[in-house]
Amino acid sequence: MRRCLLLFEPPDGGVPAHVLDLARGLGRHGWTPVVAGPADAAAYAAFEREGIEVTRLPMGRRVEPLRYTAALGALVRLIRAGEFDLVHAHSSKAGVLGRLAAAATRTPAAYTPHCFAFLRDGSALGRHGIVWAERALAPATRAIVCVADYERDAALRHRITRPERLHVVHNGSSGCDESAPPDPELAGFAGGAPLVACLSVLRRQKAVDTFISAAPAVLEAMPEARLAVIGDGQLRGELESQAAALGLDGRFRFFDFLPPVWRQLRQLDLLVLPSAWEAFPISVLEAMACGVPQVATRVGGTPEAVADGETGLLVPARDPHALARAIVELLRDPERRAQMAEDGRRRHAELFTVERMVRDTAAVYEAALGGGGGD
Repeated sequence: MRRCLLLFEPPDGGVPAHVLDLARGLGRHGWTPVVAGPADAAAYAAFEREGIEVTRLPMGRRVEPLRYTAALGALVRLIRAGEFDLVHAHSSKAGVLGRLAAAATRTPAAYTPHCFAFLRDGSALGRHGIVWAERALAPATRAIVCVADYERDAALRHRITRPERLHVVHNGSSGCDESAPPDPELAGFAGGAPLVACLSVLRRQKAVDTFISAAPAVLEAMPEARLAVIGDGQLRGELESQAAALGLDGRFRFFDFLPPVWRQLRQLDLLVLPSAWEAFPISVLEAMACGVPQVATRVGGTPEAVADGETGLLVPARDPHALARAIVELLRDPERRAQMAEDGRRRHAELFTVERMVRDTAAVYEAALGGGGGD
């Protein structure tokens, strides 16, 4: 068995969930995974339950030079001691650290940006600097795993690396766990009424404020509906204040996220993902697996996941009026939602399983190891 180090940086959200799925499945393809990431990541308990070795590094969301220098040193020592055949870094900060450490130890490296940082909100100068950094790190990168065609096209447009080193592997998600017990508090809130929710980490990228801005129009058109924000994060207080300022009544509530995701996801009639930017969101795949139609923004690779008009509806980003119209349109048409649920389950099974994602990623590893050295 060959050994790979899976390094991730965001402590929450889709990236650690993706890495967990990858680590669970790589053994079937001849790889023994070891996982490393930020000290405060919530996912470590899940890795340890699976018997996956983990190392906690002094990394955080903010780039602090002393802290990240210490993390780089720890990572170099880990790679040398672990005798890894490949380092696979996930997300931008981990991508920098992982590839620098791999270069220092002469270890082949792969990199999954999970949305290049130059595709996110920010100044033109900042985005230009990030493009320069990505190009500078390209010689230390055997393969870049793009989670969407959108991401690969952006890499080509910005001349990040040679085309043959850019591989598209769409994200996957597990099948819906019908045995997961439902959240009784959420069920009590819905009370049999149609339930619409954002189920997301509460950070700027997800633009949950757009959903809250759309809520009054939805509740005016559909007084019987119930709307919810399910999730935790640094913006929780700010979003609660926004909802209070709009005078949203007891038909709108916030709920803590209770893993596994199926506990709350299966109770929804619609999942809303109002993101400002995305690469290829996992939440819409999980919704498809559970037969929950989606209303999502037409950003990044989301249109490669959500089949507009078939598994859900796509709307422009930062447009609460369009978001409200799409939600109301589907709430008023239960037969259409039922067809979307069926189409979503089929689409997930055909295209977006974890097994397919792991197999295709392992194939990229093989190509990377057989593909020679730097640029």
